[in-house]
Amino acid sequence: MKLDEYRKKLENEPFKNALPCYIEAEDLTESRFKYRGDWLAIPKRWGVVHKDGKYIFFITADDDIGRIWHTEEREDEDSLVEYIKKKFDIKMAAAAHASTDSDLMRRFIQRVYGYSENKAANVVARFSEYEDIFDEFQCFQRYHRMEQERGNKVTEQGYTAEKLVETYHLTEVEAYQLLVRLREEPEAALEDLKSKNR
Repeated sequence: MKLDEYRKKLENEPFKNALPCYIEAEDLTESRFKYRGDWLAIPKRWGVVHKDGKYIFFITADDDIGRIWHTEEREDEDSLVEYIKKKFDIKMAAAAHASTDSDLMRRFIQRVYGYSENKAANVVARFSEYEDIFDEFQCFQRYHRMEQERGNKVTEQGYTAEKLVETYHLTEVEAYQLLVRLREEPEAALEDLKSKNR
């Protein structure tokens, strides 16, 4: 599937508002994208840039700054669009099946960690992208155990949430957010962990 075809398909999706907005970027750096000749950082945007023979997908952060926080490269357009589709399908499915579990988790994060409603909802949305991480945090929420129902523990780059809490003195919700980052951006996340030990 080509990008233009997929974008047209998205227009008919009932839960497209759960996604960032597309922007026709011309170029990008590690933190900004170029649009109509200007280098910008705008929250909740996504786009694809054809650069150095590769197709590069990017998403900007959902915060006040809006810098690029995630990129993915592919050699061909079809492969990249398939990646985007899988990622966005998860987001739309989470929106479509917004459940009591999600609401309970959001309120738990607000109450226990003092997050605003919007910030807590964003955290729950991120956890919802990964069923194992969502399930494990839900198990912690219910039973105060940092493991899944069957005793398995999500492990990324050798770290469990429990190990992150003990080693780096994080809150539980911070640890699970870091597990997401270790899964998506392992090199950058590991470098940040190294800096905590300095």
